[in-house]
Amino acid sequence: MIDDDLKLVFAVVVFASITAEGYVNSSTENQVKCVFNRNEGACHYGVGIGVISFLACIAFLLADAFLPSMSNAQERKYVVMADLGFSGETFLKSFVCR
Repeated sequence: MIDDDLKLVFAVVVFASITAEGYVNSSTENQVKCVFNRNEGACHYGVGIGVISFLACIAFLLADAFLPSMSNAQERKYVVMADLGFSGETFLKSFVCR
């Protein structure tokens, strides 16, 4: 349960830092540019990962709330494995983002 709360906080931090500080205005150009190699795709990728992680954390938080009431051990195993797999995948994707 605490693990999902931490994932939720980190998803919000990644999303907020990219949207707030990910774009800069240079003195010679009027348009804002992404600070990650001046590539808009890099900022969009980071924002996308942040939004997906945030929504998945909400879903897994709800799944963890219903986990004790699940009578089938196989279902609980699948929920925990999905949570673990998604956490690892989003960790790697957010690591690539930085």
